[in-house]
Amino acid sequence: MADSTALSRLILETKAMKLTLLPDLGGSVGGLTYMAQDILRPFARTADESPLQTAGFPLFPFSGRISEGRFAWNDRDVSLAPNFLPEPHAIHGQAWHAAWQVAEHGSNHARLVFDYRPEDWPWAYRAEQDFRLRDDGLDLMLRLTNHGDDSMPAGLGWHPYFPRLDARVKVPVDRVWMSDEGMIPDRLVMPAAGADLSDWRIVDELDLDNAFTVSDQISCIEWPGRNLRVEMVSDAELGHMVIYTPKQQEFFCVEPVSHAPDSVNSQHPAELTGLHSLEPGETLSAQISLTIREI
Repeated sequence: MADSTALSRLILETKAMKLTLLPDLGGSVGGLTYMAQDILRPFARTADESPLQTAGFPLFPFSGRISEGRFAWNDRDVSLAPNFLPEPHAIHGQAWHAAWQVAEHGSNHARLVFDYRPEDWPWAYRAEQDFRLRDDGLDLMLRLTNHGDDSMPAGLGWHPYFPRLDARVKVPVDRVWMSDEGMIPDRLVMPAAGADLSDWRIVDELDLDNAFTVSDQISCIEWPGRNLRVEMVSDAELGHMVIYTPKQQEFFCVEPVSHAPDSVNSQHPAELTGLHSLEPGETLSAQISLTIREI
C-alpha cells in the first residue's frame, strides 16, 4: 500500500458538504461529511494503510470474489494472484490496490483516473471516478473502458463504509446469492426473513455478508439519533447490492455493484449475473448519487 509519508489528499467542499479523496490509496474516499457530521466512516491512519480503513473505494474491473482467481474467457485461461490473503481468491480487481491520478479538479468536483497495463489480468483498461459535491449530497460517476485488443469481462461498483451508530437500512432487495459452502455463492433464492431488507431494519440486528439483486434503485440509510437520512440512488447498470454488517464493528456497508460474485465462472446467464462483455474501446458507466436529508 501507499507510503504514509507520501499519501496525498484532495479536499472538495460546498457550503454544507466536505469530501476528502485519497488518490494514492486506491482512489479511495477519506471522508464525507454533511454539516460536519460523518456520512461515511472517516479514514483512520494506521501503520499499514489500506483502502479497507477508508470511507470507501472503487471496484474495477470486477467486484466480489473470483474463485481461486481462475476463469476462462473466449478460449483464454486467466489466473489472477490472490489479493486478500489468506483467502485463495482474487477480489475486487486491481484498481483498489493502485495509485490513481487526478485528471482534473475544482472546488466541488474532481476526476480520478487509473490506467491498467496488462499483467495477470490480460486486458488493458482505464477506470475513472467523477466526484461532484452538491449542497445536499454527492454524485459519483464510474466508468470502465476496455483498452485491450479483444473483448473483456467487465463490472464495476463502489464499496462505501457507513458509520454504524444507531443506523437502520431499507434496501429493495429481490433475491440473494447463496452458497452451500465457502465464500462463492452460486444460486439465487428468495431472502429469508433475517435477510429481507425491503422494510426498515436496524443494522445491529443484522448479520449479513451477501450480494442481492434489487427490484428498485433507491436505498435508504437513517441515523435517528442524528436526525439524518441518506438516499442512495444507483443507475440500473448497478443491479446488485452487497450488504455487509459485521458484528462488533463500528461500520457497515451498502455497496452498489453491477454483477454477482464470481460471475465469470457462473453457469447462469449474464442477464441474471449482470456480467458485461466490453469490446475494445467500449465503456461501461454508472452513476451513484447520495442525497442527505434531515429527518
